[in-house]
Amino acid sequence: MVMKKLRLFIFCFVAATNAAHTTASEAIYPLVTYKCSPEADILTLTNSLLKSDEGASYQYSDEDGTFSPWNLVEIDRRSERTSIVRTNKITRTCKLSSGEYSLTLEPQVFSRDLNSTCGATISSAFTITFDGVDIQERTPFEDFCRGNSPIITRVTVFGKTGEVKIKRVPRFTFY
Repeated sequence: MVMKKLRLFIFCFVAATNAAHTTASEAIYPLVTYKCSPEADILTLTNSLLKSDEGASYQYSDEDGTFSPWNLVEIDRRSERTSIVRTNKITRTCKLSSGEYSLTLEPQVFSRDLNSTCGATISSAFTITFDGVDIQERTPFEDFCRGNSPIITRVTVFGKTGEVKIKRVPRFTFY
């Protein structure tokens, strides 16, 4: 019985180590998708990842409502310390049955120094406004660049009630 448990533990440890090694070496491209659907009376914002084979050639499109937080930063590559020097925001409006909602997307920068531990990692943050009032203050999809904090994968605003529903998943599920 003890040997059986030990073998199971060793198998799980080796499998987890191999999975972590595989995902760490793969490039990851963040994808934020915005969709305003007056017919369904909802506004939806999703946060997902594109893996290296798909992400390297993915065409982010304002018309399709797809964004990358990397497109919202300006990077200075002239010195040996590559760094983020400026961030930009995108604001979109959505007319639902209860009124007009504004959604602001901005990058969530963990470190402006791209050579630092968290420098190569970026996420996004959002703010939802209704009638000039923030009904969802600036909220990052990820609070930290590492660790096991939950990550927001979907935000839904329901026009009928004005309710904002946020879906979170464990970090290990997201990555």
